[in-house]
Amino acid sequence: MNVSQSAAAQPLAVDRAPTRRRARPGESRTAALVVGTLTVIGLLLRLQVARQSFFGDELATYWIITTRGLGGLISALYATHDEITPPLFFVGAWITAHISHAPVFIRAPSLVAGVLTIPAVYLLGLRTVGRRPALLAAGLCTFSPFMIYYSAEARAYALMMLLVTLSTLSLLRAIDTGRTRWWIACAVCAAGAFYTHYTSAFYLIAQFGWALWAHPELRRRALLASLGAGVLVLPWTSAVINAERSPTTKIMSALAPFNPPAILHYLEHWAVGYPYTAAAGLTQLPGVLALILLGLAVALVAGGAALRLRSQPVRAGLRRVSPRVVLIVVLLLAVVLGEAIVSALGTHVFGVRNLASAWPPFALTAGAVAMAIGSRPRAVVAVLAVGAFAIGAVRMLEGRFQRPDYQDSAAFVDSIARPGDVVIDDTRGALTPGPLTGLDVFLHARVPIFRAGVPQENQHPFGFSDPVVPLSTAIREAAAVAGRGRIIVVSAIPTGADYTRVAAERQPLPARYRLLEYRVNPGIVGTAVQVYSPTGA
Repeated sequence: MNVSQSAAAQPLAVDRAPTRRRARPGESRTAALVVGTLTVIGLLLRLQVARQSFFGDELATYWIITTRGLGGLISALYATHDEITPPLFFVGAWITAHISHAPVFIRAPSLVAGVLTIPAVYLLGLRTVGRRPALLAAGLCTFSPFMIYYSAEARAYALMMLLVTLSTLSLLRAIDTGRTRWWIACAVCAAGAFYTHYTSAFYLIAQFGWALWAHPELRRRALLASLGAGVLVLPWTSAVINAERSPTTKIMSALAPFNPPAILHYLEHWAVGYPYTAAAGLTQLPGVLALILLGLAVALVAGGAALRLRSQPVRAGLRRVSPRVVLIVVLLLAVVLGEAIVSALGTHVFGVRNLASAWPPFALTAGAVAMAIGSRPRAVVAVLAVGAFAIGAVRMLEGRFQRPDYQDSAAFVDSIARPGDVVIDDTRGALTPGPLTGLDVFLHARVPIFRAGVPQENQHPFGFSDPVVPLSTAIREAAAVAGRGRIIVVSAIPTGADYTRVAAERQPLPARYRLLEYRVNPGIVGTAVQVYSPTGA
């Protein structure tokens, strides 16, 4: 094979050195401009989502980082009483929370990491699958609903994706240059990924395993880098054991089904759909049009692959596959299969968000396959694929696909609440392992608050031993305290549900109360504010 062949024209060509070739005049500048544009677009999309209210496990993050100093935060995470995730993201969020407790600042580590992952994936693609596949992968990362959502979530997944990508990029730079500083960078990024989320272990093990296989001449350095990463995470070993023994791990495992239908459901939403599987089906997000475009892209790729198989034997084609393309595929399969094996043997870790570290290699694998089918159809495939994901990205901004709007509901209550009023919080905070509901974070009115559907406490995460307050009890106690004051009920309602019917199905207030006004906000879970006043008041 001619070693001067283009990596972009032959993305699967064998080459143990970097698969890049000397770019034609202006090619690198054009690619850099495209990646820069994608990064800016990715930032704008993620900023819009990052302004939404906290939801689910984010409420636990908020409680942990705003109620402790740095030492107390690390101690709590080490003991795994309140949280079983390692500390790196929480430390970052704790720092940015000192600027503001607004959602965009609490989510800042994820936001920055999610945006930087776009150029990082492109740079990794340059050294593995070639320029054109790398550009396509960067486009997919920019518009992926999965990547957008977790780049704007106050949890560790986006930071993990960036660190595993940088770890692989550093490994390849170390192999290409032989410089010790890149081996050190690889070890530090690998340790950082593990300190961000434990599921990164599947990715990292596969990465170092590939290095030992593909470059036997560098095994000593690869083993030293692996050992260095192990030494860095050694102080957290007891916390890993605590997390494995934690009741939270067992509860999460019990709540996550692991069977063929569930596995398919997880993979669909991880690849192209809305990350919260119960919030929207694939026909809603990315939507029917996007699915048609993706189907056309897959059909073109399949047709191109069939034509190539007719012109050359499969075995000959496989011999031409670069070891660095093998690396990308191995990283993808290691996460998916590794989590599946662990889930089959015991703890269920296979789920949409736990597959996060596999998304960068998934995008690069998709780019490599799409660009290997020949020069004519690959531009069409790229436009169809990126267009389909872009449709999903735009739909992410629609009200019904946003997180529940606790901020607006709380602001409305703050604007109308007066002395003598009481609030019933029926937003069902049991969606979070922490002790806060979505309303708690944003409500500032100094009025009595009665919870419904969750325990009436806010000092420790909800547990099975904490008594849940029925809505009827909350109403009775609120009415006793309110006297002639108003009762303001903030409820969670199914998105798109008829408000009148939902309100009628709720436990009614005493007959002396009449509904004055209400306000409904859309979201993956809607929120409704109902204002009741006693007759004659």
